Amino acid sequence: MEVEQFTAMMDEPFPILTDLCVHTFETDRNPPVTAELPDSFLGGSAPRLQSFVLQGVVFPALPNLVLSASHFQYLHLHGIPHAGYIPPEAMVTFLLPLHKLKRFTIEFSSPESRPVQMSPPPLTHALLPSLTAFEFNGASEYLVDFIARIDTPMLDSFQMTFFSDVIPNISQLHKFIGRADRLKTFIQAEVYLRPWEVQVIFSSSANPGLDITCEVSDWSLSSMTRLYEQLLTIPSQVEQLELYEEAWNELDFSVEEGWHDDLEDPLWLQLLDPFVSAKSLYVSKRLGPFVAFALEKLSGERVTEVLPTLDNLYFEGFESSEFVQKTIKSFVSIRQLSGYPVIVGRWKR
Repeated sequence: MEVEQFTAMMDEPFPILTDLCVHTFETDRNPPVTAELPDSFLGGSAPRLQSFVLQGVVFPALPNLVLSASHFQYLHLHGIPHAGYIPPEAMVTFLLPLHKLKRFTIEFSSPESRPVQMSPPPLTHALLPSLTAFEFNGASEYLVDFIARIDTPMLDSFQMTFFSDVIPNISQLHKFIGRADRLKTFIQAEVYLRPWEVQVIFSSSANPGLDITCEVSDWSLSSMTRLYEQLLTIPSQVEQLELYEEAWNELDFSVEEGWHDDLEDPLWLQLLDPFVSAKSLYVSKRLGPFVAFALEKLSGERVTEVLPTLDNLYFEGFESSEFVQKTIKSFVSIRQLSGYPVIVGRWKR
């Protein structure tokens, strides 16, 4: 259906409408088309609307429509075209009256959608009292500006993806989390190294937690260590650490296929250094040789400085990897003599 036909059909009020999704289609033959909804969409009012999803659509009158719904709770803006860019300060102003908003998504389609210049942090923050889940996909500058303006005391799920091949400056994230009561404690971390991106997920037993994904163009290990620097003390809370790797194919990440030089990379230890409270470490199959080799090379005080509280070390495929079994023995022996024993076993998943 053409946009004009659709908007003509939706030009009248729908007083009992509660959920609405409007999106454009993309196929191999037809690239996405930027659609714009007129101010008269739904007659400018939808009093019972609770959930609204926009995909690839420009809608200048969005604030007026949403604010007409007193029970509005869910807003998801996906694939926002650059033509529909909303500055961070305008976005906060729009959201401020939505006291019942629980879940919110901002997803830009263009890297150009970022503030022209960063604004100084405001003296006061806008309160979003009911927001529990926030998902962002776009430029880091936008997110930093946006979260500097809001308080979200009930937030327990925060997912962000940056489409930049440079690890962003998100050190302000630590201050934002400090103002979110449910995002202050993380006891588990999942770290994913992929050729195209790095991802780290922090969670607790009660809350989904913090999910950060960054696109990368260089070796993902160095990108992950740079990301850690932005997270300050967050990794130091983790008690259970899981390391994963996902490659283009089975041969992309293999010691047997010529990755011997990467065994000597000191960044493997930097990957582990921030997790000073980790009691359990789980390592996926193709990362096993690299982690085992890095731990074997520890000497002196570094033997107990790296993962000082570690009790259990689990390797996926441990029983079938002679390299890992042989390599990790030295680390286990030295830790035993140092009074910091570690039990090594098989990770079943």
